[in-house]
Amino acid sequence: MPKLQMQVRRSKIGDGLPVAWLVLDGFLDSSTVLSFENTLDLLHRDEKGEVVLDLSRVLFANSTAIGTVLNHRNLLLQEGRELVLIRVSPQVRTTFDLLGLSAVVPCLPDEEAATRYFLSAPTGQRDPEAFAARSPLAAAQPGAARPPKPPIRSVDTTKCNVLMIAPEENRFTDITKMRLLTPKGLFRIVTNCTEALHVFDELDPDLVILEDPLQGSEDFLWKIKTEKGKSVVPIIKLYWTGTNLETRREFKIWEDDYLVEPFEVMELFVLAEAELKRIPEDRGVLLHQTHLEFRTRQENLQRANELATTLFQKAGLGAPARAALGAAFAEAIENAARHGHQNDPQKCVDVVFLLDREKLSITVTDEGKGFDFRPYVDRADQPEPVSPDRLRQARGGLGGLGIPLMRRCTDELQYLGKGNSIRLVKKI
Repeated sequence: MPKLQMQVRRSKIGDGLPVAWLVLDGFLDSSTVLSFENTLDLLHRDEKGEVVLDLSRVLFANSTAIGTVLNHRNLLLQEGRELVLIRVSPQVRTTFDLLGLSAVVPCLPDEEAATRYFLSAPTGQRDPEAFAARSPLAAAQPGAARPPKPPIRSVDTTKCNVLMIAPEENRFTDITKMRLLTPKGLFRIVTNCTEALHVFDELDPDLVILEDPLQGSEDFLWKIKTEKGKSVVPIIKLYWTGTNLETRREFKIWEDDYLVEPFEVMELFVLAEAELKRIPEDRGVLLHQTHLEFRTRQENLQRANELATTLFQKAGLGAPARAALGAAFAEAIENAARHGHQNDPQKCVDVVFLLDREKLSITVTDEGKGFDFRPYVDRADQPEPVSPDRLRQARGGLGGLGIPLMRRCTDELQYLGKGNSIRLVKKI
């Protein structure tokens, strides 16, 4: 996935009200939402005053990213602060409109409108409609409801190949084909997951739409998302009504995005067209991506280590590098299970593998409260992170070696946010 670039600018308005302006550039999806959430966490903990998100350069935001925005807005409101959006791109605004969120989160036209909005009244008493830009139709007819804007068609019309895997061909598959078939592209509908693996190789799709009830859909997803090259092809999965996704989290390779019925067909088109637009850039940046999640059980940790070893080999790492990164990864997920979750089997460890032409990055995130990692990282960066005297006096009780171990097994080690997420980087 393309990188998400974030830039924070701080200022004071009025009589000294602090405002943090966060400008985003890229896509808010499964591969970038974690860093986005960590940045919002920092603004929530370390700053005072209001927060403004500039979404003018964000072409796509998935449901997780939208949920993150809502969550942090609610947290700030509890503290007498507020989060608002400015310059929301048409693509993202369409998603907000479809989900009914435009009436919940203020979407203002620019910095000037946001400034006037913040200074207009105390938090909880402000009226965003007084500062929102109105369409010519609304201006001509005061009080009239503004019709929703149709999604902007962003598909590359030269050639986009789409593979749809469904139990049968029906009206829904036909409508999807009519919408997403490009003049020089191909759209294949397959009703068997085994056959779909062969069609995938022949078609070289830019997008896969996969219906979950089809037998073998999880196996198809696993095989594609763990294969170098193929894994960068986005997969949108459609779940039937009543599907309990919590039961899937025991040990799951995740799709890029999903919808659960009932959903508006336009939601699918918005997701699909956003994915198709970014494919050319994705394939120039990433070689592999796998998003894994599993519950905190010893057998799942072992399975994750085995999968990681396979992915390291497919990434092209030599034996010494595989052994070193494997040790660091095993330590990271063990720390997540033991320290982050206290081995609670209901909590999940989230892992994202990303491979580009220069490095393999692995992000491990737990559901714990985090910790102050800075002293441990500083100590790990010392030539001797554990003194010889301490080693001699340990008598088998020496602790705190995990971070030095991971630091020495990787080319780069980063703790993110509140300390419940760690990124391991190994150069290729």
